[in-house]
Amino acid sequence: MPRDTLRAFISYSVKDKSAGVRVKTALAEYGIKSFLAHDDVRVSEEWKDRILEELNRCDVFVPLLSEDFCRSDWTDQETGIVFRRTDVVIIPLSIDGTMPYGFISHVQGKKIPRDGEWDAVLKEPLLKRFPRILIPHLIHRVENAYSFRNAEAVVKPLVDVFSSFTRKEANQFALAAVKNNQVWSASLCSRQYIPAFIKLHRHNIREATLRALRYQIKQNKWFRG
Repeated sequence: MPRDTLRAFISYSVKDKSAGVRVKTALAEYGIKSFLAHDDVRVSEEWKDRILEELNRCDVFVPLLSEDFCRSDWTDQETGIVFRRTDVVIIPLSIDGTMPYGFISHVQGKKIPRDGEWDAVLKEPLLKRFPRILIPHLIHRVENAYSFRNAEAVVKPLVDVFSSFTRKEANQFALAAVKNNQVWSASLCSRQYIPAFIKLHRHNIREATLRALRYQIKQNKWFRG
């Protein structure tokens, strides 16, 4: 059975817990369930076994680099365990300018962003490795866009991967846009994002959906045909 969810392990110093919570929240926006050892290991559990279990089954590993991270014996061990696996996406995020070192010195690190700017550091590595899992989830965010600004924010991460949409994904996105007036009325969506999408997928979209989508972005009103 194909997977439809991803799991992440966030490695961090206990002193950087607030940053770990921010990353966990950001990953949840992509439908990714994250493990934070100090939050998610119950006292009654054999916590070392649980941590090893999570390290061995995670799809994404996010070390939160800082001076405190470097001083922690546990974070270095967690990084070393994950490094042995070739099927994990490693996304180092720096809290205080600390760069990737040791086992992950070859991986490009990025500065942990302010809230609302996570797409810049998460989108590229996640979509590159897990497009068939991430794209449907991002399309679901389009379905639930609740304002013009939110619509532009949730469509923007998809623009660079429009060309990799399957026929099914193209129709799912087109239908999501047609049904949500916050999407087709949003300025950037109607003038840039959706026209670019149509140009790429006009032959893949169902005729009725395409007709409605074109009408709505051009006339800025519901299609009643």
